Amino acid sequence: MNVIEARTPSILSVRAAQAGGCETVQEIIDIAATAEAFAVTLLGEALAAAERGELSLNDEAIGTLVAARAAEQAHFDVLTEAGAEPLTMTFTVPDPELLTNVGLFLETLVALEEAFIAAYTAAAQEFVILGEAELAQLALQIGAVEAEHRAGARFFAIQAGALTGVPNDVAFERALFGSVGEAAAALENLGFIGGTGTEISYPGPGEIDPTGVSDLPL
Repeated sequence: MNVIEARTPSILSVRAAQAGGCETVQEIIDIAATAEAFAVTLLGEALAAAERGELSLNDEAIGTLVAARAAEQAHFDVLTEAGAEPLTMTFTVPDPELLTNVGLFLETLVALEEAFIAAYTAAAQEFVILGEAELAQLALQIGAVEAEHRAGARFFAIQAGALTGVPNDVAFERALFGSVGEAAAALENLGFIGGTGTEISYPGPGEIDPTGVSDLPL
């Protein structure tokens, strides 16, 4: 099997999805909006922890996360304007060290971004099957930005000694999920939705600062 086949859904899986039926547009955008709300909230909590001196992020990392949070908020706004209704606005932090151990935080952030990329890859595939070309384009646009966030998080994780290698270490992003619902289930399994950890609520602490972020929705 070549690299592209290994990294993307096969033609057979696409045809199986067509035969078995996709998630609805509403289900897809509701889950996506929930994930974006979670991202905005978690980044807000991390930035607040850094401001309190509890999470050792340097100024460059803080600036990068501020911009990433603004982008996630823009994604949330576009999705909700399209009719998305988040499934929850309250989330949980499964491990309190996530907001005090910079290596753990950055490594977790990389993994979360990989899940978001895969979720939007699945969303784009489903939108194509459903004949929703504009939504497929939107999913690809958002997924591309999530890939930028992954590389940025990897850069700082490598800098902190939590990961090794280079920030841009993949030729093809991984298609981890066959549906967007699988991505939501992964967040639940990791304890970020409906878990037993500390509750955090959207949008999290602090103002969302879009300074330096372009192509924001009007």
